[in-house]
Amino acid sequence: MSGPSTTTSTKPHNRNPTGRNQYKDCPPKNDNQVTELLYDYQRREIFDKKRISQLLYNEHGIKLSESSVARRRRALGLYASGVTTRQLPETVKRQLVLTQMSKDPEKKLGPRMIKQLIARDTGIHLTRDYIRAEMMRQDPEGFASRDTSVKKTNTLKISDEKSMIHTMTVHVLPKC
Repeated sequence: MSGPSTTTSTKPHNRNPTGRNQYKDCPPKNDNQVTELLYDYQRREIFDKKRISQLLYNEHGIKLSESSVARRRRALGLYASGVTTRQLPETVKRQLVLTQMSKDPEKKLGPRMIKQLIARDTGIHLTRDYIRAEMMRQDPEGFASRDTSVKKTNTLKISDEKSMIHTMTVHVLPKC
């Protein structure tokens, strides 16, 4: 029985092999400049895809949509502190915190500053809650004795001749 002959098609399956499409202003996936800028924004703790898209356009003239920013950050493994804290092994997280704590022998730095220093030095972002818990676990006395730079307030009540009570807050700065 003779059926229709099968012929091979000469048309290529990929109708756009060069990757040119309606997004002509969008840089290619392997653009080193965009990759470096995304790493820079990560170090500066800028995670919002909308803000990154605006910064790329305003500062560098690179037009990249929010979804493309998210896709490229995901491909590079750039995540915010919550995801990074969940994914890193416990030993690595602990070592990052201990390294920064050892650079502060006077024990003046709090969790927020330790978080910023870890991000600046390594580009890894951990949650402040994890850093605080680890600092308390490793050095509870140092954490308790640390003088927070928060202003302490005292409230004074002053009454005048009309028996009205005025409240005044006096800020007392910590002694240096």
